[in-house]
Amino acid sequence: MGRFTPDFLAMAEDAGSELNLAIENVLKGPELRLPSGHSILDKANHKRLSVRIKWYEDGTGRTYRQHHLGSDEVPEVLIDACDLATVETYPPNAVPVFVGHYWLTGTPAPLAANVACTDYSVARGGKLVAYRWDDESELSADKFHWAARSLKSEG
Repeated sequence: MGRFTPDFLAMAEDAGSELNLAIENVLKGPELRLPSGHSILDKANHKRLSVRIKWYEDGTGRTYRQHHLGSDEVPEVLIDACDLATVETYPPNAVPVFVGHYWLTGTPAPLAANVACTDYSVARGGKLVAYRWDDESELSADKFHWAARSLKSEG
């Protein structure tokens, strides 16, 4: 009981299955498909037809570039409101959530009052980031701590 079965794992790998979509959403965050004729090249130079979005903010009235979460060059095209219909926004009064897998740059700070990312590209010479959480409901920039050094092995 409570173990991953071979059937469960197969379903998790089945692209397009409900379970696979849930796993992708949790691990990588929600994405929004770019309008026809638009694409981006990610940091590995792969062509992408969708972009990660700021799932903690409402994207209504924004462009893809404004609502994109990341450092890719995203088109300055207005998002069609019907494309946002399936996107659930993380409520501003929900408990704080800490995320990674976004490879941010700059000075660590909350993404929203209750959302913090601690992934600042340490594997590529960025910062190793932590947040000292003391059960507060609103996160603060002064609670971030980091070391700006590469973790490459020496010798």
